[in-house]
Amino acid sequence: MEIPWIEKYRPSSIEDLISHDDISKTIKRFIDNDRLPHLLFYGPPGTGKTSTILAAAKRLYSRQFASMVLELNASDDRGIDVVREQVLSFASTKTLFAGKFKLVILDEADSMTKDAQNALRRSNSVFSHMF
Repeated sequence: MEIPWIEKYRPSSIEDLISHDDISKTIKRFIDNDRLPHLLFYGPPGTGKTSTILAAAKRLYSRQFASMVLELNASDDRGIDVVREQVLSFASTKTLFAGKFKLVILDEADSMTKDAQNALRRSNSVFSHMF
C-alpha cells in the first residue's frame, strides 16, 4: 500500500514547518520549559494544525512517541464509546517515563458527540491532576 502524499511529505519537526513562526516558537518554548498546556488548534483545512501538533509531540517524546501519544480522528471515532474505551484506557495506563504526561490528539474534535465531549471533559479533569 502506498503512503498518501500528505503523509509522505508531512514535516517531521517543528523546524520543518513553513509559516506560523510565532506559533512554532511558542510551542517550542512550552516544550523546552516543560510547561505544555492544553492546546486547541483551529483553522481551515490544510493549514498545518495536525502537522504542528505531531511535530511538537515528536519533539516532546522522541523515541517514546508511540507509547506516549494517542492520535484519533474524531470525525471517524466520535462517540462516547471511543472516549470510554480508547482514551480512558490509554490515559489510565502507567507510563515508564516518570514525570511525563501522555498526549491525546483528537483531530476534528468538533465532530464528537455531546456525550463524548462531556465524558472527555470529565476524564480530562481526573487525569490532569495526576501529574
